[in-house]
Amino acid sequence: MKNRLRFNLFELSGSLADIGVFMPLAIGLIKFNHVNPTSLFLAAGLLYIIAGIYFKIPMPVQPLKAASIIAITIGASAGEISAAALIMGILFVLIAYLQLSGLFVKIFSRPIVRGIQLSLGILLAKKGIMLFAGEVFSAASGVIVLFGKGIPVSLVLGIIAVSIIFISKDNRRIPSALILVFIGVVVSLLTFILSSNHFVSGPIKPQLFYFRAGDLYTAFFVLLLPQIPLTIANSVVATKDTAITYFRDKAKRVSMRALCTSLGLSNIISGIIGGMPMCHGSGGITAHYRFGARTGRANIFIGGIFIIIALLFDKSAAGFFSLFPVSILSIMLIYIGIEHAKLLRDIIKIPSELSLSVAVASISLVSGSLAMGFGCGVALNLLTRGYRVIRGDI
Repeated sequence: MKNRLRFNLFELSGSLADIGVFMPLAIGLIKFNHVNPTSLFLAAGLLYIIAGIYFKIPMPVQPLKAASIIAITIGASAGEISAAALIMGILFVLIAYLQLSGLFVKIFSRPIVRGIQLSLGILLAKKGIMLFAGEVFSAASGVIVLFGKGIPVSLVLGIIAVSIIFISKDNRRIPSALILVFIGVVVSLLTFILSSNHFVSGPIKPQLFYFRAGDLYTAFFVLLLPQIPLTIANSVVATKDTAITYFRDKAKRVSMRALCTSLGLSNIISGIIGGMPMCHGSGGITAHYRFGARTGRANIFIGGIFIIIALLFDKSAAGFFSLFPVSILSIMLIYIGIEHAKLLRDIIKIPSELSLSVAVASISLVSGSLAMGFGCGVALNLLTRGYRVIRGDI
């Protein structure tokens, strides 16, 4: 009985390990893009539980990073975000049914994926810096007196956030993002109470098909086109490899087709009820594993928490998360952006791949279009491979 309790406690601990990645982007989508919190947490919770039951290992659920970063950066509407989820779901169901994942892996080569990740990291860090500066210099920012001088509260919170990140960056047992989310929630809670707000139980009713026809263009060409190669690379190929590395035979259900099906069906549901686009992720598996999760029971724990939030507290969630300190959230966004850009380091010593990645990122940033960078990257990659074939290098 004691061992079983210990096992369940490790599963519970491991189930929370990836929340530091999930929450900053989820809070950003609720706070800045007005995504329905009930739809967001309900869809994520259902996917967590279903994935845990089917795959029987800790299978992470995260916001689609590229799509979420772009949405937060450009201020995409909630309708455009839910349309992106629906389109993503349909695409991945088709990829699974037609078994096209292997073909996409060849088209979306590693340097193209890294180039998109680099440009996304820069964009998110830039957005975080702008938000932080705007908050610090805002006339509405509160002030505390230290050493006889008035210092903006937002600046103090930002310094605390940066300090926590630096202290914990080399210690996997101190999850900085989770600590920052906790501090932000505590500050939000105190502000919520002091503002004489009252918690109202119950969900915010999801609006089915919460988008217009005009949202489909932005959803596909702006939010999704840069996301697709990243999802294939990280949420399918790398997730399968990482699952097998950690869980061996226990991960026998984790195939590329099964992952594509899981992503497809869950995003269709999320898109229909007005939620966010979601994915799995190789880094999430590592996070769950490192903090003790070993079975799909971890998914049921965290999925259950999300569903409870969705059904019992979401009438207050929108107002609550709107009070989440911008200074803390902006530092988290900067940190995520830097870490996202650092994914480039595995090709630093491969000049041919590095040059293509930098070209993709440069075209994306100069043109202001990740889709443009992605398209040019595919064209450059094909031209390079064709040239090498003619020379006889391949």
